[in-house]
Amino acid sequence: MRLFLPITCIIFLFQLASSAPLQAEVCAQDTVFFNLRDTFCTYQAILVGGELFSPDRPTGQVFLPGAAANGSDSLISIQLTFLQRPETTLSQTLCSGDTLYVNGTPYHAQFYLGEETVQGGAANGCDSLIHVSLNFLPVYSTYQATICEGDTIYINNNAYHALHPSGEEVITHTGSGGCDSIIQVNLEVLTPPFSNLVDTLCPGEILIINGHTYDENNRAGFEILDGAAASGCDSLVTISLAFRQIFFHAGDDQTIAKGDIVCIEPDYGFTPLNVEWSPAPPCDDPHCPFFCFQPLQTISFQVSATDPYGCVLTDDIGVFVNTDNKTYAPTIFSPEAPWPNNRFFLSADRGTARIVRMFVADRWGELMFDKSDFLPDQPDEGWDGYFRGKIAPVATYMFYAEMERIDGTTYVKAGSVTLIR
Repeated sequence: MRLFLPITCIIFLFQLASSAPLQAEVCAQDTVFFNLRDTFCTYQAILVGGELFSPDRPTGQVFLPGAAANGSDSLISIQLTFLQRPETTLSQTLCSGDTLYVNGTPYHAQFYLGEETVQGGAANGCDSLIHVSLNFLPVYSTYQATICEGDTIYINNNAYHALHPSGEEVITHTGSGGCDSIIQVNLEVLTPPFSNLVDTLCPGEILIINGHTYDENNRAGFEILDGAAASGCDSLVTISLAFRQIFFHAGDDQTIAKGDIVCIEPDYGFTPLNVEWSPAPPCDDPHCPFFCFQPLQTISFQVSATDPYGCVLTDDIGVFVNTDNKTYAPTIFSPEAPWPNNRFFLSADRGTARIVRMFVADRWGELMFDKSDFLPDQPDEGWDGYFRGKIAPVATYMFYAEMERIDGTTYVKAGSVTLIR
């Protein structure tokens, strides 16, 4: 129904989803006037007639031709109030092994940083934000020693000897910050020989006699073993050692990104009679003098080589696969710069197969760019800085990307980028 009033105005009250009333006046000029007043939090926004109102634009007017119920034009006068979201920081020092629950989330020594949003937790009804930053004190230590049979040492008033060489001791409130100290006890118990010793050893071998080490740097000596003889007398041992001059090196440990190819070629100082790998290498030759492969997870090989004299030399080589794939994103770009600097795109290492989805949003959450299933390192696949046919305003935008590795697993790359002109 259309209203034609020559002099007076009729006032209408409308109700929005936010429960704030809209006051409308239908006047003689056939235009309906509305007043919108409401209160929001700073991280919220409202869309009225296609126009966005936020903390940066809390007031204004929106003209809607023919939008009134009677077919008249509508003019909405908007006056909004935005309340601040409070932020606090929770920083504590705890003992290793403790767990602190914040907003229902468990924080511990392996997960000690985070942010928690408490829905409606502020006194003004807005969400509150808690920055969690915890510190955990170490409590574990290791005690290792070498003793002879019959010897006993006491740790925390507990006896350790040949029949009780290892254990765990808890010393209450002696660690940093009043935490308990936990000591892992591991003893090596030696049985002394009772003879003159003349021998030729393989490289790297050692002998421990009466707590003394004999190796390539200490080849000869004289030992008195207290009470070691069957009669209870001291036993005398003369030591004279020789070492074979041979060399074997499996290779240096390597750290690669998932997707990289690594080659292993052991270096032998002799012609080996036999070579054993554990686990088996990815090659047909059981001796496998050289091979290249593409590991998708960390792996270590133990290589044992037997020389012509029967010495077995063992060496380890590890290939550590870093699952923290390298992904590169520019922090600033200009749509007016030369190609490819006029594009915001992601680059990644060979362990990344594709970008499942990437989107860019402004500070209010409006999507400026959204694209799925494309390859990294492709400038033309990225955002050109345009939004709705025009260059987006100079600002800092947030981006989020789900990346897929070559093994099918995924990881997330997120951050911010500043658009300049």
